[in-house]
Amino acid sequence: MDSLKTDNQLLIVNRSVEYRISKELIRKIPYFEKMFPHDLKESKVNKVVLDFDEKTFKIILDWIEMGSMYIKMDHVINLCTMVDYFGMNHNLIKDCFTYFHKNFSIEHLGTVMSQVTSTSKLVNSRALDAFICHHFLKIVNTSFWLKCHSATVLKICRLNVMISSEYQVFEAIIKWLRYRFDYRKRYFAQLLASIRWCNMDPGHLSDLKKNDLVRSADLVVETCSLDEGCGCNYDRTKQNYFITIEELNTKNLRIKVLDSNFFPLVNQVFKWDNSLPLFSLPDEHVSDVVFDSGRKMIRIDWKQEKCRLLNYVEYLTYLAKVSGKFVAITGSLLLEANGKLILLRISNEFVECWSDPKAENINSIAYSFKDNFIATILDKNMYILTEALDFMTFKIDKDGELKIIKLKRLKEQLDFDDLFLTSGQAHDKVFLVDKSTGNVYCFNITTQRWSQIGLLVNYNCCKTDRKKKSSKLLTFTSAFLSIDAIRPCLKRKLNSSN
Repeated sequence: MDSLKTDNQLLIVNRSVEYRISKELIRKIPYFEKMFPHDLKESKVNKVVLDFDEKTFKIILDWIEMGSMYIKMDHVINLCTMVDYFGMNHNLIKDCFTYFHKNFSIEHLGTVMSQVTSTSKLVNSRALDAFICHHFLKIVNTSFWLKCHSATVLKICRLNVMISSEYQVFEAIIKWLRYRFDYRKRYFAQLLASIRWCNMDPGHLSDLKKNDLVRSADLVVETCSLDEGCGCNYDRTKQNYFITIEELNTKNLRIKVLDSNFFPLVNQVFKWDNSLPLFSLPDEHVSDVVFDSGRKMIRIDWKQEKCRLLNYVEYLTYLAKVSGKFVAITGSLLLEANGKLILLRISNEFVECWSDPKAENINSIAYSFKDNFIATILDKNMYILTEALDFMTFKIDKDGELKIIKLKRLKEQLDFDDLFLTSGQAHDKVFLVDKSTGNVYCFNITTQRWSQIGLLVNYNCCKTDRKKKSSKLLTFTSAFLSIDAIRPCLKRKLNSSN
């Protein structure tokens, strides 16, 4: 920048940095153009004080002087916010938008978090928090988590992250501490306070107290009481819901959200929309639900009442984009659980399973896509039902034989093509739904037995109309959903009842 002090120059103080720039040049920015009349000599404005990211503001000044710019992830959000504030070229905002959503993955989370505010463009803090909550278990398995600043770890652990147990938050804290324990142990007690003790399983609490770091730090783990206003009133371990999706016609489908006791929370008709963006970091009112044993995904915009269906190949492509380093592979089934991807194949009566599969872990033999079994994951166990109606289970990441569990008389009532298999995180149970009859069966993990627990019905509510609604049940599955995401539907339900 030219540092000569003349009457034709403007002094810009941005935080701790001063710039002197030609008024004629700075007028290229609409924000500054309004400060100066056509005759610059009559202008009485000689100094402006701003409060913007210094690096990004320098990029803008260089751009108006040199006429070119290089967009990077470490400043794209600040740049877009600044360009919008200054009323600059709208095409630049479009370029920032395209670049960000095309390139963002979990690997960029750190640099993105440093730029995001409640009012920032491209993505705001609400959308970012929703992304972090949904992908929490995946995030804590990345190098980003190990290198996080203590304030960032504390902020994340305090969010309504999607977990099946508060012990998973404890495990994430321990993983971060162990990376540099001598330095980070000073934050141990503060981080433990982010755990919602009221909602922790007694068995997990006992395991926590036996942890070597907890004992060596001589920390006293104190449980709390809801009566004391401890802040545990929102149980983040209960964000797993059952979801049914019915195809009504070629343009619409009905999505129902049920709680752990099958009580309906949402019953809404959505429109198919293949133009619905597949951004890795969508708005906070958008959810992704994976179904058909990890072979399909549906993106739901609860606010606009639109949805988009992804087949297996499209889902894998999207998954690779979000994860950033996932190697696309051809397999029979790909499930996600506890922040890990689980690849499962059944071929010639052999079951092969990989946790977080990499290219070098996969046999070079070409496997064709087969839809000859369904599966679900509960905690660290995989449950499989084959086309021959053989039900089996094994522990993930542990060598051992498959355990075969007899379906007995239940087997005679079932047709594989009519079945959905899913699990309920809240009650440690596996559910089997027969779409042809509506029967719901439950496998109790403790007793190792199957039983019929209910019937899904789909009748019109009119007393004189006992005909079933004409629809096709696409799936019965379970998924983590944020209450904030489905809030637009809950508001519509409340308004319609008033």
